[in-house]
Amino acid sequence: MSRRTIIAFAVATLLIGCFAAVAAVGTGGVSTAAITPEIHRAGNEGYFRLVLPLPDNAPSGPLSLVPRVEEGDVYLVHAIASGQAREDQDEGEVAAVPHGRTMTITGRFGKPGPARLTILARPAGGVLKPLASLRFKLPTGDVSRPDVRQSWARQQQAGFQMADPGDTDPFSHYWNRVIAPRYGLSPAAGGDTTRFRRDPPDLYSVFTGAAAIQESLQLELLGDSPQSPSQRDAIKKATAGVPADIPLATLAGPSVKSHPFPEMLKGKNPTVPLLSAYVPADQYAVFFTDITKQLELADLMDEWGGNLLRQVETSARDFKVREKLSRQLCLENSLLTRMFGDRVIGDMAFTGNDPFLKEGTAFTVIFSLKDRDRFRKQIEKNYREAARQGAVRSEFTIDGHRGIAVVSADRRISSYTLLLGNVAAVATSKEALARIVAVADKRLPPLAQAEDFRYMRTIFPQNAGEEDIFIYLSDPHIRALVSPRWKIGEARRMRCAGNMTLLANARLWFRAEQRREPTMAELVAGGYLGPNPPHCPDHGEYAIDKKGEPCCSVHNRSGHLTPVGEIPLERITPREAAEYKAFVENYNRYWTQFFDPIGIRVKLGETIRIQTCILPLIENSWYDGLVALSGCTQGTLTEAALLPRTVMSLRGHISPDWLRKTELVRALRDRNGLDLGWLGDDVALNLCDGQVLFTLGGQGFGMLGHDAGRTSSLEPLVIGYLASALNLPTYLTVKVTDPVKAEASIPSLFRALGPSSHDDEFGVETYTLENHRGKPFYVTNFSLFVVKLRLYAAVVDDRLVIASRRDIITDLMDGLAIKGKSSAQQGSMQLSVYRSAFKELGEPVSLGYQEELRHACRKNLPLEAIMLKNLGVAPEQLESSISALRGYTPYCPAGGRYLVDPSTGITSCSVHGSLGRPRQPAVGDDRSPTLQLVNSLEKVDARLAFTPEGLMTTLEIRRKR
Repeated sequence: MSRRTIIAFAVATLLIGCFAAVAAVGTGGVSTAAITPEIHRAGNEGYFRLVLPLPDNAPSGPLSLVPRVEEGDVYLVHAIASGQAREDQDEGEVAAVPHGRTMTITGRFGKPGPARLTILARPAGGVLKPLASLRFKLPTGDVSRPDVRQSWARQQQAGFQMADPGDTDPFSHYWNRVIAPRYGLSPAAGGDTTRFRRDPPDLYSVFTGAAAIQESLQLELLGDSPQSPSQRDAIKKATAGVPADIPLATLAGPSVKSHPFPEMLKGKNPTVPLLSAYVPADQYAVFFTDITKQLELADLMDEWGGNLLRQVETSARDFKVREKLSRQLCLENSLLTRMFGDRVIGDMAFTGNDPFLKEGTAFTVIFSLKDRDRFRKQIEKNYREAARQGAVRSEFTIDGHRGIAVVSADRRISSYTLLLGNVAAVATSKEALARIVAVADKRLPPLAQAEDFRYMRTIFPQNAGEEDIFIYLSDPHIRALVSPRWKIGEARRMRCAGNMTLLANARLWFRAEQRREPTMAELVAGGYLGPNPPHCPDHGEYAIDKKGEPCCSVHNRSGHLTPVGEIPLERITPREAAEYKAFVENYNRYWTQFFDPIGIRVKLGETIRIQTCILPLIENSWYDGLVALSGCTQGTLTEAALLPRTVMSLRGHISPDWLRKTELVRALRDRNGLDLGWLGDDVALNLCDGQVLFTLGGQGFGMLGHDAGRTSSLEPLVIGYLASALNLPTYLTVKVTDPVKAEASIPSLFRALGPSSHDDEFGVETYTLENHRGKPFYVTNFSLFVVKLRLYAAVVDDRLVIASRRDIITDLMDGLAIKGKSSAQQGSMQLSVYRSAFKELGEPVSLGYQEELRHACRKNLPLEAIMLKNLGVAPEQLESSISALRGYTPYCPAGGRYLVDPSTGITSCSVHGSLGRPRQPAVGDDRSPTLQLVNSLEKVDARLAFTPEGLMTTLEIRRKR
């Protein structure tokens, strides 16, 4: 062979090596092999796939592969060893891979050229170690290999499934239902995505009145409420064909009448807050006697985790409503309140049309001023600062009243200020401020003259000693919330917000694929919004702004939605009309007497007192059972026969009529001839400190109370008592009118509770013990198969006591009950939690609280994994990316950090671990504000009373001194 031929052959070989995509495999003794990656297209549509044997040094057993890009314009790379994923594996784990099987690497690429990947491997329970280094060159050209494209999509989908195995995150829903079909894939099977906006109430919410407020406001979206078959048929017929829109004015709201407030006010002239003269009568209002009380309440609610009328809540998502409103209004707490607020500002009130603070609302703050000039100068200073941040400062006039405003294009800053003498109003919208001016000019009725408000002030008199904060939801305000204008308008607004969530998910995926911001036209043309792109129900136009945030020309953007009252609504669809008519039918069925204004009075301090009045109470509600049990009457609720080691006490006034109608009492009288006329009118179920075997949620107690009245049966109460007796030291006390007759009836009463005929599986045995301090003592054994429950009974003073332990009754006989600790209160029922008595119970309660923190934290992990691992979001951009996508900031409530563990490649929380391997601390961090609040509690009392006017509740939270 000539020299020229040899040189030509060498050159040809080099050219083939350069232009063919060759992968060199080799680390840790693995032999080098030349392979050719398969590709599909190039540029923005470039996909590649590498299939090669697992190296000989690959660990045996379950194996996870993690690719790391070292060089080249490649991204969204996945690696998987052959084998099927298991349901119980952690993120990234796959089943055992037999020796000699293959690994498949897929990814996207933009520019052709050299690329290098490092493949890391982790056996089950192990750590990541380098397995292989791949060097290859991606060629130019336009090769069509749809199977390569689909192979990448399948691995991408598998990655999402591993990050979110329950398919619980909205982005998972979006990708599986919109993007997967673009690649010829079926949506991955996910978890149940059904969402109930109205959960059953817990016991605490029932007794504080929070459940009643939830029922009264009826804030469920139109169409989410229960519907009868006939109503569903009517809605279905309304959507048949292409029906024409109809005028909103053709719909009528609920026909429930108002209370006869003029008659109820006769001879009464209540004092009302000064600022109520500036609040429209159809808006809610929150009055503060001192501006510092607003700060104290806000701090307390932050520590509690939300609404004080609900149990301490654990959340891992911060919507920052307080900060959002402060920034929007340009009213920073540190400037207007904490530094000099009480010297400049007297009284303060909040008011608005609706309670949708998280979504976006028209919100107004009204101040009475002590120093008008200083307030004006501070507002102007705040506005200048907002203008430096890009907002536009302007002046405006409303009916001759001049004001100043500063507004940004996205309404994150939207503040309008007007001074009316020594009163200032600052609102998030000009329309909201115009209503305040209309009231001041006597063109709209003020709340101060509203008869329902004035009557509520006779129930809760304005008194600085008893009141720091007063919240009122007026008759016209609640009537407006359930009107067709508001219900349909809010439903449309939330549908638009849902559409913008779809746009945000589409924008996120576009950025991951194309590595730049999209336009709306690109999202539609590229199929990122599915075959039927969303349309705003109010005919707004969608766009992606310069910050990459979806927005609507009518509804603005998520978290700062245009207030419902500012969106014109004149015509509606037949479906909306049918859904609203179904809502009105149900509403009129439940409220058959009067509409329901709500008043809440708050007193802050060492003991926090919250009193609620709801006029009247919904029929067919969670409270029906409690109403029946108490007979809608009140009694004296005392802590008689209560031991110091009691951790919870549920006391109630029992209606004699309800008692006589219970199946158990009727059966004892008719079948056994027992005369229970000695039963009194109050009962208490008490739990003592001790080691627990299982826990019963608050909803369980709430359901017991509900069923007790609905069935006119004692069975739920008896079952609840027996369940408690198996778990904690428990005692039931019942007031008796004749202690002698009650004591004589104990043996017959227990025998009558047994089976009427001989039963080898279930039996009841009753006998007496030796007297204690000269008083008879009875024991009853309930036997079911091999299980035996022993109860002790005796009459102590004027109480029949049935206990799960003998020492409970002997302690009561020895006079060890709490004495003089609290005064008797009038009411129908009362729930008391003695936090200072938690000794043995402290550990399981603390553990349970830590479990709630972990569960809350766990909800963040799927999206964190999707963004960090599957979409390549940098850790330092994670918080802002999720905030822009969802409107909240994710955080670990125990102070942990979200990260991809470099040793395992698994997304986890530094405190609570991963989805597949959760962990939690045994005790909480004492530095946590919420935990500090919980540990500071001494006692919590929640008392409710059913009155002819409605429901009255009192919540007292007593903190340790």
